Amino acid sequence: MRIRFCGANRTVTGSCHLIEVNGLRLFLDLGMYQGAREEAHRLNAWFPEQAERVDGIILSHGHLDHCGKIPCLTRAGYDGPIYCTHPTAEVARIVLEDAAEIQEEDANYLNRRERAPDQEPIRPLYTRADVPKVLRQLRRAHYQQRVDLGNDVGFTFHDAGHILGSAYVILDWRENGSARRLLYTADLGRYNTPIIRDPQPVPGPVDHVITESTYGGRPHEPMNEVAPQLLEITRQVIRNRGRMLVPAFAVGRTQVILWYLQRFIQQELIPRIPIYVDSPMGIEVCEVHSRFRESYDQETRDAIGDRDLFGASRITFARTSEESKRINNDGGPCVIIASSPTCEFGRILHHLKLSVERKQDVVVFAGWTPHRTLGRRLQDGQTRVRIYDRWYDVRCQVTTIHGMSAHADAAEVVRFLEPTLNGATQFWVVHGEPEESEALGAALLAAGGKHVTVPAMETAVMT
Repeated sequence: MRIRFCGANRTVTGSCHLIEVNGLRLFLDLGMYQGAREEAHRLNAWFPEQAERVDGIILSHGHLDHCGKIPCLTRAGYDGPIYCTHPTAEVARIVLEDAAEIQEEDANYLNRRERAPDQEPIRPLYTRADVPKVLRQLRRAHYQQRVDLGNDVGFTFHDAGHILGSAYVILDWRENGSARRLLYTADLGRYNTPIIRDPQPVPGPVDHVITESTYGGRPHEPMNEVAPQLLEITRQVIRNRGRMLVPAFAVGRTQVILWYLQRFIQQELIPRIPIYVDSPMGIEVCEVHSRFRESYDQETRDAIGDRDLFGASRITFARTSEESKRINNDGGPCVIIASSPTCEFGRILHHLKLSVERKQDVVVFAGWTPHRTLGRRLQDGQTRVRIYDRWYDVRCQVTTIHGMSAHADAAEVVRFLEPTLNGATQFWVVHGEPEESEALGAALLAAGGKHVTVPAMETAVMT
């Protein structure tokens, strides 16, 4: 077997790993790199040689940094299967359609505002017209249902507890008459989070592990501290008649934040303030959650009964640009949830332009964002930031609730990987900034692992 590391290596975005085994070439995820514009364009335009001729794509979940480059590959000629769970097929459709629209909108905006007459126009990586081809190639599989790929190779999805439909992958094959298994964690969720189930336990030892390390060196706050922190920030915004901006993935963190806010309203801890989900995908995402109620954890089922998951508060879903613009007529108190969490693109930028210089407003991040992004600059406390083509003084409050992250922290990853921690398993640590990946590698060694590597982008290993 050969593993080629093609994305999210020593960084937290753009997941992509090429597996070559028994004559098959398979992508584990094909995610879009989200970061500074020029660097993102360069990385998202790159593919390994003959990528369009791979035998399959195994998609762990529908976040953009795991599925966002798939339309680039289908545009290049790939017409093979894209395997995913049933909920992920719906989530990926929404995410890719939204990503294509955002790219078109941003390209049009930047071409109007920044392009010199002699410069080539900025072009999106793909458009909405490219998405239907991807959807036709999706092949749905249930959790714990082995998919036979031929050549004595197969794989099985297991619930990763990260977002609706998310999966970790057990790839199995026979090599020289012996059974072999590789575990790809993709994005691993936390334990005891709202709405969705916890990660399913790893079904026994494996030979190889590719593991995420987003929080490989940092512990999260306990889950029972998330609600009090969010409640206090919300009450502060209400007292100050300000706006709470939450840059968040439209799938996953958006639903968790809505869940908490609705519980606060139901328990009469806050009044029924306006809540805006500013994303064309917002209402569709909530409908998908309603259709896959079997993915809820028992606490959520007990709490809502037969009611809809998001039916108790004043939620406004902004589908169009005009509806998005009208949100800024509301000076507060209100909550605005918009993509993207990096603040490098998407409708959150238009709300930041208004709120960043208002002392009564608060920007709330649900976890760390990648280096060299506007979101990270705000988190790091920079006092002046550039939004589109203007500089702004940062007068608003910026805070991060790390316990709200959808990613497991170091202790939770080690807990999850416990069945694999022996002297024989090989670990490759990905999807983390260098210091986080190195820290998780050290934790795995301390817990009993023997062979741990933090691979660089575009490197390969033979096993």
